[in-house]
Amino acid sequence: MEGDRNHPADYESVAYLTLSEWVNFQSKYASLDVLRFTEVFNDYVLISYRQWQSKQDTPEAVLVFLQKRDIYELPFELYQSLIYKKWESFVAQALTTNITYVFECCFLQNPLTMGLIKYDLPEATLQAYIKRIATIIAPLQPVLVYVDQLNVERSFHKALQERPPEWADGFVSYYTEQAYGVNHSLLGVEGTIAILRERKALEHQLLKTLPFRIEVFGNEDFSTDVRQKWLKQLIQSTVRSTSLSER
Repeated sequence: MEGDRNHPADYESVAYLTLSEWVNFQSKYASLDVLRFTEVFNDYVLISYRQWQSKQDTPEAVLVFLQKRDIYELPFELYQSLIYKKWESFVAQALTTNITYVFECCFLQNPLTMGLIKYDLPEATLQAYIKRIATIIAPLQPVLVYVDQLNVERSFHKALQERPPEWADGFVSYYTEQAYGVNHSLLGVEGTIAILRERKALEHQLLKTLPFRIEVFGNEDFSTDVRQKWLKQLIQSTVRSTSLSER
């Protein structure tokens, strides 16, 4: 699920520190038991700070320091390189097992939130980014399930009605106060809908370029029964096609 702190192919509440920052961090907070939640690489360190916080009291100043260094707050090139490494590590591990994984939002939504909305990068840059991830995961024979919102405005207003005001306020402010919203002078709910339409258009372009199976579900009726029936058929057809390919 989105937000899973143990996600095998994405990062959730993980801070990036250079080795020098890590040395300074350790000297300043030597009494804190953080090593259990830390991965040390050749030239950087990753700290799962929300996992750490869930296990013991963590000073507020420490959390603020680490939040500012969250992987999803990094410059795009650095963030991108870490995402590539995470996917590569996951694929290497997944190829050794007989487990089927279902991931939410980490293939298209998160990369485009960073590249398009947060940094307003050129379309060619974003296409190259998604293409690289697609190439990395292709050996797993993935199936992309794309839930298509045929009427973006209707879908978003439905979400606004169903979800808490805090979610709506946070979503709208994030979408409109990052680089894309600022550069295009987009504000409020209407500005957010305009950005969502642009994201959808880019996603549709990307779907045409992907080297693996894509299944599109039209979400126009918001029907749970229709969705469940469609998913059941998808799972059954995927199992059959996989069994045939292994014979």
